[in-house]
Amino acid sequence: MAAMNSVFISACLILALTQVRAQGVQLVDGKIKVTIGTSARCSDAVAFISNHLGEAYSLYGKFLDIEFVPWGRSSFSDGVIVSPFNDVWTNRLHRCVLNMLKDNQAAQVHYMTCEFRSPLPSQQQYSYACAQAVGLSLIDVDYCNVNPQLDDLDKKAQEAAVAPMRPVSEGGINFVPYIVFNDNIHRPTHDEARVRFTSMICFALAADPSTGVTSCQI
Repeated sequence: MAAMNSVFISACLILALTQVRAQGVQLVDGKIKVTIGTSARCSDAVAFISNHLGEAYSLYGKFLDIEFVPWGRSSFSDGVIVSPFNDVWTNRLHRCVLNMLKDNQAAQVHYMTCEFRSPLPSQQQYSYACAQAVGLSLIDVDYCNVNPQLDDLDKKAQEAAVAPMRPVSEGGINFVPYIVFNDNIHRPTHDEARVRFTSMICFALAADPSTGVTSCQI
């Protein structure tokens, strides 16, 4: 019986490894690129970043290349950004801070996990506490946040969100947060990542012996 259980477990592990590779979740030049589209007041974004991203990064951060796109379902209307989530101000703040931290991924992840943790410091309290926690000048942060005409951060975020936020029938994900691995926009992979992100990263890394990652759980 023990031998049969061992064979069953091995088969499950092989299946899991095969699935993550088929979904594009694999190392490319030593990294797994993960693009996460966020919106500051979206409860699903809060849940994913709070419950999954922080854990995965703490375990496998050196193998991850994470890009945040704080745009969600925002759009331009007569030159003004509008959002159904009522989080335009906060999303702009996130774009500013992430840009200031563009050479420090660990600080970016720290900042975003801080922002999406209750009580949502900037969204609910209009606080710059999370920016202060990662060592930024609050004067510089505020200057960026209130002067969007001086940079192209809003335009870049809008453009980056176009393809992932297309309807599923048009090859998009159309969900906030969207989760994209290695620029492969795929709704089923996104759906799975929302509930077992850490596991998917683990199995993708375990498929490459050079990572030294083992003992993944489905």
